Amino acid sequence: MIRTKPTRKFINARECLLLKTPHANGCYYGETDVLPKTFDTVADAIRGTEDFIQAIRFDMETLTGEDVTEECAEAWLSDWTGSPADKVPPFVDGSDAFKRWSDAYDEENPGWQGKDPDQQRQEWLDDEYRYEHIPAGERARLERHFRLV
Repeated sequence: MIRTKPTRKFINARECLLLKTPHANGCYYGETDVLPKTFDTVADAIRGTEDFIQAIRFDMETLTGEDVTEECAEAWLSDWTGSPADKVPPFVDGSDAFKRWSDAYDEENPGWQGKDPDQQRQEWLDDEYRYEHIPAGERARLERHFRLV
């Protein structure tokens, strides 16, 4: 018989998810449905709420909390098809998961932001000083020959 480790629900019956949201006068916490509501996955728990900046899994029996913002960001990014330049929710924007996802995107899609400014500058310098080693008289003849009319 194969024994498997039981998986933990993201939010158990004695827990709730506190979501810290920005407000004009500061920040406030809202909570998901409480006892006995459970959420199997992170995606189920945050579905429909993307305006928060921090998520805390709060155990109402022990009165302890655990920051699960990174897990929420990873779950949100798991099915996202945008690019690092696109707007993302605040809880994703400042997360380490987004930095890792952006680095992986850069490796998979090199040059998606356009040409590298350092490379463009080097190409310009190469063009500018291409004829530096040629004597002045010969350089003038070449410049006349390549001049656009």
